[in-house]
Amino acid sequence: MNMNALNNALGQIINRPASQRPSGPRLSPWSTPAVPDSAWSSRDFMLGAGMVLIQRRTHKIVVVHETRKDYWFFPRGRKDVGESLEQAALREAYEESGYRAQFLPLINRTHQPTSPQVHDYDSYYNTEPVFMSLTSWRPRRRRNGTMERYGGEYLTTWYAGMIEEDAVAETGTGMPDEQDYQSHVLPFDEAERLVFGVERQILFYVWEMYIETIKAIRDFERQEAERIAASQEAPPIDEHIAEPVATQS
Repeated sequence: MNMNALNNALGQIINRPASQRPSGPRLSPWSTPAVPDSAWSSRDFMLGAGMVLIQRRTHKIVVVHETRKDYWFFPRGRKDVGESLEQAALREAYEESGYRAQFLPLINRTHQPTSPQVHDYDSYYNTEPVFMSLTSWRPRRRRNGTMERYGGEYLTTWYAGMIEEDAVAETGTGMPDEQDYQSHVLPFDEAERLVFGVERQILFYVWEMYIETIKAIRDFERQEAERIAASQEAPPIDEHIAEPVATQS
């Protein structure tokens, strides 16, 4: 992991003018400072979902290129009415990248509670959201100075997703204004170089969890292989040895 790049990504967000910076205590090193306690009506916020897609066999990442404006990003967009955030994440991934994705289970330490049937150690391996980003939109006034539209807050919930090695991106899946999008499956270093702002921060965090998950799976597989090998090397039981006879009192 390139920590300098991570610090630069955080700096793009933290080092904004004080008037544009949220106030509150600093959270984990992966997060920007907390926002103050707030309450927003449905007129003043919008919900969206995004997804970082990883090709598991190659460990490459799907990045979308907006060819007309020449910028790179991960699939994300607004949630439709009646749609869950999970449904929105999968739909946006398909519309903007052309890939039919699935959620990728990761070792994801979340504060979401678990049901009584789930063991604590199982709760770490889940498909819960991995990140949340918050951006604002400005109010719009008419020419006579009256308010046409108030500003608002846009909350995007991010998930980790996966595609198979033989997955093929479909074309023409996006909205009319998304027809300039082209998907690329890239190594981490190249993806990190192309995306910007908060999406770099999200990429670093997902990649860290992905690497930890891969290591944990390999450790488990190695331990299982050693256990099986040890059981096969154990001396066979001699079936001719008689069962012990109970003594008569």
